[in-house]
Amino acid sequence: MNTLTSKLKKQKQILELQGYTVAYICIYGSQNYGLDVYTDEYQSDVDMKAIIVPTLDDLIKNSKPVSTTIETKWGQCDLKDIRSYFQTLLKANPAYIETLYTDYYIVDDKFTNEFNNIFKLRDKLVETLSAQFIRSMYGMMCEKEKALCHPYPTIAHKIEKFGYDGKQAHHIFRLWYMMQDYFRYEIPLTQCMFPVSSQISMLMNLKLNKPTLETAIEMVKETMKEARQFKDIVLSEIDESKIDYSIKDKFLGLSQEIIKNKIIKECRGVNID
Repeated sequence: MNTLTSKLKKQKQILELQGYTVAYICIYGSQNYGLDVYTDEYQSDVDMKAIIVPTLDDLIKNSKPVSTTIETKWGQCDLKDIRSYFQTLLKANPAYIETLYTDYYIVDDKFTNEFNNIFKLRDKLVETLSAQFIRSMYGMMCEKEKALCHPYPTIAHKIEKFGYDGKQAHHIFRLWYMMQDYFRYEIPLTQCMFPVSSQISMLMNLKLNKPTLETAIEMVKETMKEARQFKDIVLSEIDESKIDYSIKDKFLGLSQEIIKNKIIKECRGVNID
């Protein structure tokens, strides 16, 4: 079994022992882009997103949907109630769109049909939400630019040593390449996630803080300028008033179907965990 898949399986079992019903769990981050690093100086975490289904009791009590991040032995696991997951997904957040395209995932057997339908609709969803998608991509790039030299607790050691966090810079360029591939060259999103070989070396150098502070800042500044101009051009060519957003209802319907089927079995006293 693939090592990443094995870790997903183990984390799914851990969550289920804690009482969660895990419909879907997947890898997000560097492993999906082929940019993970394992050296003496740098070890990439294995981060996951786990989509859980609420219980009947959760719904009756109108409990707040679970949305939290927990630490695992491999990295972080973003634990998300399926209701919150779909709400975020339908905003075209790149970090959540990614979960529909990763090669590393486990779908619980009880929800296979629903997730097969979700995967069939993923390209149509991104196409429909293209305006939101490019806004979200650029918005994420802006967040990474803000964090580039900011001594947040988790990256303060890098700021002290290098003056900047190369991981933020590498994400900016990764998103910029992905934005161009999808919107300019019309490359399928399944391929856009993976940088071409000519880009990987530069992305890795940035991730490992190889450029000087001055060089990194200048590179990011120029790229953000180009990305903003490109985003504005793409948006000017999209007439959002003519877009058929019915695909969003289909996605919400699938999430509701997952919850409904789980609750029906729960009411019948069937143990599905």
